Amino acid sequence: MTGTGDGDEARRTDHLFQPDLSESLNEAYAWVSRIEVPQFVGILSRMRQEQRGAMAMRALHAFALRRPVDELVELAHHFDRRDAVMLMATAALSRPVGEAAELAVMQQEAESGSERAPITASIVHDVACQRTAFDVAVFVRVLEQRQSGLAKRTVKVFAGAGSGRTNLDKALLHTALRDEGCHREADRLLGLTLRTIADGPPGASGASEDGEEIADLAGAFQHLSPAVRVLERWVEERLNASDATEVERTRRLVARLIARRGTGHDALAEHIGRTTQPRHLVKLCAMLAKDEASPAKCALVRRYAAGHKNVQELAVLVASWHREPVLTRSTRDLLADIVAGPSDSGSAPRTLEELRQLDEWLPLEDAAPECSRLLRHAAAVRVEGRSGADLVALLSRVERSRDRTRAALEAGRRLAMAVMDPDADRDRFVDCLRALHDTRHTVAVRAACRELSDPSSPGAVDAALVADVAGRLHRAGLDHVAWTLLERFLENEQLVTRADVVEVVGQVLELPLPDAELLLRATVGRWSDVGHRDDTVAALRAAGRLEAAEWVIKSLR
Repeated sequence: MTGTGDGDEARRTDHLFQPDLSESLNEAYAWVSRIEVPQFVGILSRMRQEQRGAMAMRALHAFALRRPVDELVELAHHFDRRDAVMLMATAALSRPVGEAAELAVMQQEAESGSERAPITASIVHDVACQRTAFDVAVFVRVLEQRQSGLAKRTVKVFAGAGSGRTNLDKALLHTALRDEGCHREADRLLGLTLRTIADGPPGASGASEDGEEIADLAGAFQHLSPAVRVLERWVEERLNASDATEVERTRRLVARLIARRGTGHDALAEHIGRTTQPRHLVKLCAMLAKDEASPAKCALVRRYAAGHKNVQELAVLVASWHREPVLTRSTRDLLADIVAGPSDSGSAPRTLEELRQLDEWLPLEDAAPECSRLLRHAAAVRVEGRSGADLVALLSRVERSRDRTRAALEAGRRLAMAVMDPDADRDRFVDCLRALHDTRHTVAVRAACRELSDPSSPGAVDAALVADVAGRLHRAGLDHVAWTLLERFLENEQLVTRADVVEVVGQVLELPLPDAELLLRATVGRWSDVGHRDDTVAALRAAGRLEAAEWVIKSLR
């Protein structure tokens, strides 16, 4: 009992923390199973007085594992309160989980007549906070059959903010409880967990350095049970409840959960956006935008919601969205998302027929007239994936002249921005401009030329692109448009370099473009920066474009 030296002391200290029970039950401590409790308590006291506290801990540990469960409960009152708590904690954590549950039940019965039940509470706390999720599930299942109050307390402690359990742990326990047949406690666990996350400060659910939750609850459930959709089903059931207070509480809970997620994929936000009824979705987004101060999350849910394929349901969504004061200003964004089409459609926007149907449904769902006007504008300026005929048709649906001009300007600008992409279809760009030109939507054509020749976004202009597009326009019979594009480009002496001029001149002469001489004399020949102009002339000569260089010089005479 007293040890034989430093080597034995080190060896036994190591044994104390071995997970293999056989190591803890070595013969060095076999005496604890036979000794009377008063004598054992005295030995513990003497060990501590002789500065052998670790040995006392090992003896107490062995006692907790060697004595029968009913003896532990019967003899616990002989120990100092702190020793009794340590004794029961050791038994609850190290003995088989069935025995741990039996210990909790018997200790609860022993303390039932007392005003305090600290040991039972300690057992529950230690099991809930330190044993594996599957052990806790078995513990709860045994307790539910004999002491349902203890089962509830265990689940409450596990779900609590102070348990140290991650959201992944809680998802694991939920899965294990259902496997053990404890469906009621599994539902309680989920409800308590959601409220703990929602009521805690931002980041309390385990945020990593980059702000993402280590174990997001929705993501954890999606990983463990992708086909069951546990969290989403829980939310759906409560949103469809007849109790208005419960529905409102659920909305606020979901809004807070979504707001406190990181910037990665949000499975709950996606499910809510794709499946929730418009009346709930609008209220939830209003909470995100106002109460939770999370406009980015509001926009995320909005984009998922805009992917609905049922146009009547979309009309209800738009009408309700516009009526919500905090969301009214973002109706334009909602309609732009709707026009873009479902995310699973790739880059294909909604068809003209779908947009026509939506436009017809809006007034039938009591949407404000402003919604139809905004829809037509959003459809007209969404140029991606549209043919020239589509763009003409959509612009023609914009009723007011002023609105149509604004839409044409934006559509032309976006067409030019799209063709600047390295993989853009330049023939499609030309076809769109030809369709717009032939139907006298000249505002859009001019806007496209202006954006292409003098981009509004930062970065150098692409002379090769301008020259190539001008050539395509010329070959398509749009000589005037090609001329306008080149003229706007070449007269911008602050933007165009001498290398740009050489690039454009080379392609212009190869067309050949009529009046190429006049083009150069009217643009480069009139540059006010003499040094820049002279350098450009020298560059043309160096590139073998002597005739073009003479045209520039001729304009000075």
